[in-house]
Amino acid sequence: MTGRPPADAADTRLLSGLGQPVLLVLTGTGLLHTTVRSDVYLRYVKEGLRPYLIASGVLLVALGLAGLAAELVRRLRQPPDEYTEGRDDHGHGHGHGHGHDHGHDHGHGHGGATHIAWLLAVPALTLMFVAPPALGSYTASRDGAAARVEHSAYKDLLPDAPITPLALEEFIGRSVHGPNTLRGRKVRLLGFVSAGKSPDTWYLNRLKLSCCAADARTLRVEMHGAEAPDNDTWVEVTGVWRGDEVIAENPVPTMEIDALKPVDQPLNPYHDAPPTDG
Repeated sequence: MTGRPPADAADTRLLSGLGQPVLLVLTGTGLLHTTVRSDVYLRYVKEGLRPYLIASGVLLVALGLAGLAAELVRRLRQPPDEYTEGRDDHGHGHGHGHGHDHGHDHGHGHGGATHIAWLLAVPALTLMFVAPPALGSYTASRDGAAARVEHSAYKDLLPDAPITPLALEEFIGRSVHGPNTLRGRKVRLLGFVSAGKSPDTWYLNRLKLSCCAADARTLRVEMHGAEAPDNDTWVEVTGVWRGDEVIAENPVPTMEIDALKPVDQPLNPYHDAPPTDG
């Protein structure tokens, strides 16, 4: 019927004092790992945000180290028995009624909160060791409506070439705002695969970001004429627009496939660029 042992209370306060600065250091290190030592950050945010992420990572690490230094100085200056003060405030931890309940609840409350706070280290460690992949077919399939395309100067004819590489957004935009520029022209598109509405169709997709993965918009083209590769496979597809009417509010043009080639995922999977021969 006594309160929490003094050693356990001291351990809890030790974790409590170190928790916040350690979490800051871990989070900052995770940001720097994904932006300076690798390009993993491109799976989550736009490329232009890299300088801000680096600056945030440096600031978090600096704040964390400063907090650790301040905590170390405080511990060196305080008496060794300070961790156990208040132990005898209510009759040496014995007795009953208000005194006992207060001591008991106080110890458990701080200990539980401290240990839960350490779970916040999991996201930072995940960034460093088990970085999640970029968004793919699951996100594209859940997004029922295709992203609208801006009305641009799609009246210009395509270059006079046997095959014209196009960004997926340009192909979709031309199918809506300049369909005559696509008729009878063979084009090449790049994207990842997701299942279609029927066994003989599938979608070629790209995801575009306004800021980060949370606001991703789906660009998709419905494919006909070739068996669907596995979901999330990146492919280059050569073919022609089928000429079906495309609704501006939900633009999903259709393509008849002439050739299909699996390729590696681009370094920046959210940058919708035409495929290159390289």
